Amino acid sequence: MDKHTMHVLKDVSAHKEAIIQKVQQQIQEDPYPSKQLWPYRALAIMMTCSILLFIAWQASKPIDHLTTEILHEEEKQSFTDLFQTEVEGTETTFSQYFPIADQLHHRENIKFYAPLQGFEAMQAVAATMGDAVHLIDPETLPFKSNIQEVYAVTSDMQDGSLQKQFQFSFKQKSLTGVDRQYINFTVINVDHNPLVYYKVTDSQDFSGEITNIGLNFMNPLYFRAMTPDQGFAYVYYNFDAAGKRIYQMSTRANEFFTYYNGYVYQIGYQLNGDQQEAQEKMVALAREFIPHINSANAKK
Repeated sequence: MDKHTMHVLKDVSAHKEAIIQKVQQQIQEDPYPSKQLWPYRALAIMMTCSILLFIAWQASKPIDHLTTEILHEEEKQSFTDLFQTEVEGTETTFSQYFPIADQLHHRENIKFYAPLQGFEAMQAVAATMGDAVHLIDPETLPFKSNIQEVYAVTSDMQDGSLQKQFQFSFKQKSLTGVDRQYINFTVINVDHNPLVYYKVTDSQDFSGEITNIGLNFMNPLYFRAMTPDQGFAYVYYNFDAAGKRIYQMSTRANEFFTYYNGYVYQIGYQLNGDQQEAQEKMVALAREFIPHINSANAKK
């Protein structure tokens, strides 16, 4: 039992003693009440006790609240608490269209971890990242995902600090294990803005159509539509549970890419149905996931 809980118990005990003394005082004031007055006297004593008990309960609430906050703070998990199982892996993922800009294909001391399953696990990981992400509620996605998982890959940055790459994946898998529809939100911390000197025209020769739809009026959000017959592939992580290894899935997909506030964000998706409607929905989800507005409003 911690000292804060002990403080609460002592405080309530003090109120209890005060209640007992008050009741004894009222009884002693009229030790032999008449039969006619006794019901009124008993009712008055009961009301007094009730009021004093309520005051004692109210007085103990702030300390209880403080104790709860401390317990919640102690229960907050770290990266090492969440990702404890290291698995096999060979290569890391990065945008095939921005390798010169982000340099994420040059990483050292790479470690792969078994993905965590379920939306609650995704929430726990997002909580360790502070204001870096605003996790999307699966109920708001344009499809029903039967797989919700988060991957973690770490490496060393040039200054020796730890670089963490997270892939928050919502997938609709078939019974045979094929990803029918999916959205992957990938986030990685970097030591500089890789898009400072990048121009859209730098990629036109080999990437096809890349447009800047804008994260906000100052920051870009690049979008590349899926081109099945040309251009580089979209690459994301998948997990072989039997072999305990992370491997890469290489396919054609739509992709968002940007940098904001110390992080590179890459969002790849493949959805059925009308692609224009899907793109409009995904633009809104991308802007929601990258908390360029959410975190600013939360601090006000």
